[in-house]
Amino acid sequence: MTDYLPIGVMIALLAAGAPIYLSLGLSALLGFWIADVPLLASAEIAYNSLTPFSLMAVPFFVITANLMSVGGISDSLVRFARAWVGHFWGGLGIATVLACSVFSAISGSSVATALAVGAVTIPAMVAAGYHRGYAMGVTAAGGTLGILIPPSIPLILYGFITNQSVVDLFSAAMLPGILASVSMLVCAVIVARVRKYPRLPKESAKDRWAATRHALPSLLLPVLILGGIYSGAYTPTEAAIISVGYSLAISRIFYERISLQQVLRSMGKSMVDTSLIMVILASAMLLGHYLSMVDLGGRIAAAIQAVGLGRTSFLFMIMGVLFVLGTFMEVTSMLLIMLPMLLPTMAALDVNPVHFAVLFVIAMEVGLLTPPVGMNLYVVARAGKGKLQDAIVGSLPYVLALSVLAVVILLFPSVALWLPAALR
Repeated sequence: MTDYLPIGVMIALLAAGAPIYLSLGLSALLGFWIADVPLLASAEIAYNSLTPFSLMAVPFFVITANLMSVGGISDSLVRFARAWVGHFWGGLGIATVLACSVFSAISGSSVATALAVGAVTIPAMVAAGYHRGYAMGVTAAGGTLGILIPPSIPLILYGFITNQSVVDLFSAAMLPGILASVSMLVCAVIVARVRKYPRLPKESAKDRWAATRHALPSLLLPVLILGGIYSGAYTPTEAAIISVGYSLAISRIFYERISLQQVLRSMGKSMVDTSLIMVILASAMLLGHYLSMVDLGGRIAAAIQAVGLGRTSFLFMIMGVLFVLGTFMEVTSMLLIMLPMLLPTMAALDVNPVHFAVLFVIAMEVGLLTPPVGMNLYVVARAGKGKLQDAIVGSLPYVLALSVLAVVILLFPSVALWLPAALR
């Protein structure tokens, strides 16, 4: 029974509101002490867990996201989308989702996507006669695409933990990401049509061309990142470094929107954000090391097999658990806590880890839109100067759409696995 004591301590600390890294780290150290492992070994394990080259992509994509927020890139994307689709029913909602989709293909961050795009689109939608709750809901939902559409920081972390190819994970998430975007577009149009929100005048060909020309440098950035990764020209880490340089260049030279002070602030914020991720990751790897020592994952796998659960039933059960966990656990923490415990069971039931990665990230998307911890809800409520309750209600159609998408991908794995196989 003492083998399970660290897990109980972790749950108790999380319930008491202790920081994630502290809950994971103290639980792991307790496990080492129980297993009579020298505590000094924890320092070596934590250090070695943060040294792989692939993890360097995380801070550079975080820097890119923060630079884009202040460098005029998000403004150009919103202006481009509005010029082409603003005259449709829910045109500004459509423009928001499209801008989030492109922003996601650059930043890899959901919160950064929702904040950068929402700061522009929410006031514009409210001024055009849209309900503030609708504006916040569609922006919060569009922001979740930041962790699904490559390059995705959670997918990079998933690849590191499971030793899967990041390129395979990115390509597996591409089609589901497009389907998620389309489902959000449909929701935005249906809600706007039912509520009879006003439609903007159709812009002239001249204005559309001007918006396209203005957004062209921003639109080339995802092509530069993903094209280079999929073609094998450079690794995801190298792509992240290139994205930082390109974002700086177009923000300063083309948009003339970023100063040295803003660059330094963005770098400082990125250092804080990255440090938080890395500390949580090191703590999670410590706990994962203890779990592997006591074979907790193997015990869970044996228990699941004993009750006769098959692969599909297991996936439905785990998705339900993840949906519930997402209501009160931050997405990166959920990934780092749950994945080490699930890996042995996945192996025993022959669950494809690339397929499961997409399902896990969609569950994380739902978590971003569900209270009490749904981060995107708080971000858009702050950016839109609205009530959290309105943001929650406004996001409900998109929670349903993402849940349906998860079921489709669970039942039809080829939706996620077709592109990785085609690119090999």
